Amino acid sequence: MKRTALSLQHAWSLGDWHALADGKARIALDSDSQQRVVANRQALMARVERGDVMYGVNTGFGSLCTTIIPGEELQALQANLIRSHAVGTGPLVSAEIVRLMLATKIKALCQGFSAVEWSTVEALNALLDHDILPEVPSMGSLGASGDLAPLSHLTLVVMGEGRARVGAQSLTGAEALGLKGLQPIVLGPKEGLALINGTQFMLAHGLWLAVQTRRLSYLADVVASASIVGFDGCSAPFDARIHAVRPHGGQALVAARVRDFLQDSPAFVPIKDHIQDPYSFRCIPQVHGASNDVWAHVTDVMMREAESVTDNPTVFTDGGEVISAGNFHGQPLALALDYGKMALCEWGSISERRINQLCLGKRGLPAFLAHKPGTESGIMILQYSAASLVSRNKVLSHPSSTDSIDSSAGQEDHVSMGSIAAVHAVEVMERVWTILAMEWMAGTRALDHSGREAGPILSGLVDAYRAWVPAAKGDRVLADEIEITTQFLQSLPIEDEEFLCFELK
Repeated sequence: MKRTALSLQHAWSLGDWHALADGKARIALDSDSQQRVVANRQALMARVERGDVMYGVNTGFGSLCTTIIPGEELQALQANLIRSHAVGTGPLVSAEIVRLMLATKIKALCQGFSAVEWSTVEALNALLDHDILPEVPSMGSLGASGDLAPLSHLTLVVMGEGRARVGAQSLTGAEALGLKGLQPIVLGPKEGLALINGTQFMLAHGLWLAVQTRRLSYLADVVASASIVGFDGCSAPFDARIHAVRPHGGQALVAARVRDFLQDSPAFVPIKDHIQDPYSFRCIPQVHGASNDVWAHVTDVMMREAESVTDNPTVFTDGGEVISAGNFHGQPLALALDYGKMALCEWGSISERRINQLCLGKRGLPAFLAHKPGTESGIMILQYSAASLVSRNKVLSHPSSTDSIDSSAGQEDHVSMGSIAAVHAVEVMERVWTILAMEWMAGTRALDHSGREAGPILSGLVDAYRAWVPAAKGDRVLADEIEITTQFLQSLPIEDEEFLCFELK
């Protein structure tokens, strides 16, 4: 597969990060970046040779920062750092997130403030080029002093240690490098610290969530549109004039999308005998739209972080200054990810409420959308299942960043817990996809029962879905159908302009 080459000389778009996550893009290392990195390394090494004391270069780490390390032990210091910090546990993170961890680390190092060898940058880029994906556990980071544990697992592989996936194979780091004809590297002064002291675990999750949430946002509006017509909902709440007088960008976007999806539907009219719809229908623009606005902000935070240098200490080539500070602290990401997972949770919460409304036997629909209510249960327990997912998401949406635990003998006495927010946000998103699939199952059943016409755009999507899942003629096992429906929604093509043009004014 030919991959797009991304230049390091400009900021990348979210679409670029998406391509990197999917393995459809590569990083084009260039001479300008090489010159920056080499000059920065030389500035650091000049100070090492003078015997200057610098944190993490010739001292211990954390609360051991006052321990001076002799010159003959500087390489061992860095290797020991990586090995001792690789303490992750739990499920492995996805291939997409590992690729983004590699890419964000390479981009940060190439800015020329981390004082690594150019060969170290090349070694990381070789992993990305050959799709050698270190096995990175999802638990173990506190989100301050960098994502130490997960980035240590990432770094072990370029040292020929740890484990990596190459295709379907799980190999030792040495085996993975050997399979592709690569050699392990030996870390010099500061390099181990530069590789693990940063926010790339949290950032990779945030970028992946930003990519996926744009798709989810769009398809949540598609799914809601089917439920609106199935429930005989009014078009009045989606009138553009309503949203002009409360000018939140996400709200207006959702209303416009629903109007587009239901264009030419004879059932989508402003005045109905029931006067008003329940909030879960009437307030779709306000609720979905607020989540859109949140994710516009979260995406902005992630894109800014993707252009940042977050290891410590920072080395400035001009003057050779080495400054110990706190750019590794994940608080900007932790707060954004907590905000984002709450917004994700709300897409699922209001979706489940619409499923419940479709079960109530109102507006000409049979109870639980069953063909023979009583003899059949229809989607009664589908709503239970959706409710259980919503409840789980509510627990996971509790903010992680309000917690902090003193670490490293009091030296690192405030941490962000942003890594926990990141992992939980991905879990929440995955469950929201499932809830939306359940709503689509309910909404399309409601359309079948009611006979209401949804207009050409939505009707075309329903017809496409029926090629995956035939219309129900009675009770049947729904577990597989939930999974198939989730896959259907995630497979729907979204035009680039819909995917990328998410700028909410």
